[in-house]
Amino acid sequence: MRLLYNLSFIIFGIVYLPYLVVTKRYRHGLLERLGILPERIKSLSSKGKIIWIHAVSMGEMKAASILAPLLRKTFPRHTILFSSVTYTGNKIARIIATGEEGVFYLPYDVSFIVNRVIETIKPELFLCLETELWPNLISLLHGSGAKMVLVNGRISNKSYFGYRKIKFTVSGILQKFSLILMQSEQDAARILSLGAPKEKVRVTGNLKFDLSLLGSMAGRKELRGKLGLQDSDILLVAGSTHRGEDELILESYSRLIKEYRNLRFLIAPRHVERTQEIEQLLIKHGFKPARFSSLQPLAHAPYPNEVSGSGFSPCPVPERSEWFGVQPVFILDTIGNLKTIYTAADIVFIGGSLVKKGGQNPIEPASLGRAVVIGKFTFNFQDVVKSFLEDQACIQVGDKEELCSAIRLLIIDPQERKRLGLNAKAVVENNSGSSQRTIELIKSLF
Repeated sequence: MRLLYNLSFIIFGIVYLPYLVVTKRYRHGLLERLGILPERIKSLSSKGKIIWIHAVSMGEMKAASILAPLLRKTFPRHTILFSSVTYTGNKIARIIATGEEGVFYLPYDVSFIVNRVIETIKPELFLCLETELWPNLISLLHGSGAKMVLVNGRISNKSYFGYRKIKFTVSGILQKFSLILMQSEQDAARILSLGAPKEKVRVTGNLKFDLSLLGSMAGRKELRGKLGLQDSDILLVAGSTHRGEDELILESYSRLIKEYRNLRFLIAPRHVERTQEIEQLLIKHGFKPARFSSLQPLAHAPYPNEVSGSGFSPCPVPERSEWFGVQPVFILDTIGNLKTIYTAADIVFIGGSLVKKGGQNPIEPASLGRAVVIGKFTFNFQDVVKSFLEDQACIQVGDKEELCSAIRLLIIDPQERKRLGLNAKAVVENNSGSSQRTIELIKSLF
């Protein structure tokens, strides 16, 4: 069975390689993906006990940023290593990691490649964020004697139907975990139905509700000043947008700016490599793009222990006179700064929800007390969104017409904007505590 899986993975990789070359996806860390770790990781691994945290991408790595300080406090004699699959996840991990910790890309899930990495790292504890079920990785870690914990687990509708088709394989993988910590009762029920041992499954809540514990990362007044905003300006931020909805959001903004001249707009594409594409779209609609990276350096720390020298490129903020007659629209073209941007916002639209991408997480802007608007496609975070809707803590819209109406309401009614933000912040505070529950359960393994 393992031989067949390895062979299938290798064949898929060969077929998929031209696509990776053309799109430049996963061009970073190729040697690490092939199991050839840098000397730094080898050196750290040789010094003592290792906690290996794996988070596939940026969103999952943000959850790891909440857990990491608690792990350092609880296991002071251990060294933490972070792995990710994507470049954005790797970059966030490098911000989170201290000088005595390491970051690398997850090796391809081929047994001889994975085994080489495990023999080098020899982790005592492996923490897998959300639901990353790599058969060879999990099996070989189990064989090495490492304790494994699935942390902040969730199973979307799409993943659930996919896992059910290979339930026999999934069940065998789940049996190998020491603990399986799920975000909600529904997630727990799903993973139990896939064969997870009942005695190992716990519901700990969503770690991302604890993002509020990190606090605001930049002064609102300072950041708005760097964006050239007046006190009377209302900043609309569209966070983590996807192709197909940028146009819809921009059409709504184009209509609203004619009615409300103090409305300002910043768009943060989910993938920063789409920045040039967004610029062309803005020009098409008659707006002047303004990349965030071209603004003055911002004293910021998106996550604990960010290395110095990672601020934005020095460049004076253009005076409004330079933009006369051409409405500027800001583009967030840097990684790891979206929560910082939310501090300056008045209204936040959650991307990936006007198109069938499943939506992004509304917790970050909600934790800052921002008025949140979200589309109808929220299957990636359905339990979180349900909590917000039940407590009247966000506005859900079905299309661009409803989006336009919702934003208009929040522009003309500052009290409603404030009420929505306070409700959103309360939802986050009422659901926090997952990180402490998680760390206590991990401690119980030792």
